[in-house]
Amino acid sequence: MSKTRVIGTSTDAIQAAEKELGRTLPKSFSDWLLANNGKSLGALTIFPVRDARDPRKTWESIVHHFKKDWQEWLENFSDTSTDFSALLPFAEFGTGDYYCFNYAVNGQTGEPVVVLWSHETGEIDQVAESFAAFLAMPGRPG
Repeated sequence: MSKTRVIGTSTDAIQAAEKELGRTLPKSFSDWLLANNGKSLGALTIFPVRDARDPRKTWESIVHHFKKDWQEWLENFSDTSTDFSALLPFAEFGTGDYYCFNYAVNGQTGEPVVVLWSHETGEIDQVAESFAAFLAMPGRPG
């Protein structure tokens, strides 16, 4: 019996992740996950939502990264007054920098803007108005 590889996810899996994260994922990101959960954008790994149909492929989920790896990086900035609570990482770029949704700033579509967060400085640079705009960026890494 061969296991069928699952591409995409379900609304239930997205809602479960949102509940664990305590925030609603941007619609363009949720729509992308429904069709592409667990896929990469070239060399860029987009964190999936955990899906019980394919737990191995989705283990390194957005919730897993947020609760473990992200919190470990933030400890490096615990002696500063910088507040990163509005950020939700959705992809790792390079060796510790993250693409994040910045829930403190909404783009033209009403969704959180996409920023690149530096693990070395904690600085954030806005790179796109939304996840949909991020996907359409020319020269996007990956």
